[in-house]
Amino acid sequence: MTTTDGGNGEAPLLPGAVRAVPYSWATGFGWPPNTAESPENLALARAVLEACLPEGPLAAPEPPPEVRAKDLCEGEALPDWVEARCVLRALMPYARDVTRERMAEAEARCARTGLDTTDFTARWTRRIRAWIAQEVMRWCGLMVDDTTALAPWAIDLAERYARRGMAAEQAVWLLRLTPEVPGSHEALARLAHDEELPAAVRELAAEANAGTTPEN
Repeated sequence: MTTTDGGNGEAPLLPGAVRAVPYSWATGFGWPPNTAESPENLALARAVLEACLPEGPLAAPEPPPEVRAKDLCEGEALPDWVEARCVLRALMPYARDVTRERMAEAEARCARTGLDTTDFTARWTRRIRAWIAQEVMRWCGLMVDDTTALAPWAIDLAERYARRGMAAEQAVWLLRLTPEVPGSHEALARLAHDEELPAAVRELAAEANAGTTPEN
């Protein structure tokens, strides 16, 4: 049975906890640095991470690495997904706007411009979840001063995200930025020695300078 968001009658594609995120896609779903470390916000962060976690390892990591124009070779174009993201962002400025109807409209617009629309709804819903989860982990790792509030749930979730290929690097950074939280060192060690994980994830987990701020 199709459920609706109860407002505009559209069918939501994201879980309720994720739709509750109040930060816009215009800023990459980023949580403002001054977001209060209230029980409500910490509970929302946990609920969002639990809701976005994929059931098993992804066939390909999500989200894709950001592409900057200055990093491209001369004459090289931005990948199609960057243009497609612009289309989706305009139609779905907030997580609560990610609906089946708007996704269909985005797919139609992308198809008209020749962009890849293979498995469009599934791929982009998964990708949006990854971006949202990534920003929640960034806030938890960089902005939460009372890291005791992250134990043990954030450590467990970060390791599972890294293993399943969603927001994996940010998940490792969450572990590295919270070395005082019980279990973080052990999780990093397990990730560093897991040969089934991508080399970049293993190497990031193995680096000795834990606690270094990641590049933005």
